[in-house]
Amino acid sequence: MKITQIPHIESIRLRPATEDDRGFLFQAYETTLKRYVDWAWGWDEEYQRAGFSKHFPLEQFRVITVDERLAGGIFTEEQESLNIIRLLFLLPEFQGRGIGTALLQEEATYARQMDKQLHLKVVKINPAKALYDRLGFTLVEEDSATYHMRLTV
Repeated sequence: MKITQIPHIESIRLRPATEDDRGFLFQAYETTLKRYVDWAWGWDEEYQRAGFSKHFPLEQFRVITVDERLAGGIFTEEQESLNIIRLLFLLPEFQGRGIGTALLQEEATYARQMDKQLHLKVVKINPAKALYDRLGFTLVEEDSATYHMRLTV
């Protein structure tokens, strides 16, 4: 799937993850989210590796490429009345360039077409929360470590 164009970026694409992507996806997850996971629950390398494979099967992962370079991953789940973004991460060199915004807008458009709400969780210290606020996600619940946010589309 090709995503909307952004100035100075030729293309943003999503493709289904394959077994060959497993190492990249975990490495990108660790690079981008380790500090937040560590703050919220503590980072245990063995637990994280095992949990990543168990809780995020490749069949539901899509790899994000920017100008044909591996940039990150997105893991979504569809339920009857809502779509959930379980993970969305971009390597640091791809952050702050409008890519995350474009991806979230595509997910919102898809949820709207399916007449569903879009849900995600974010660790409280993750600055991505400002992006979610800006795009219209609202706080529906929180716990000690995360905000649960929803976009009614």
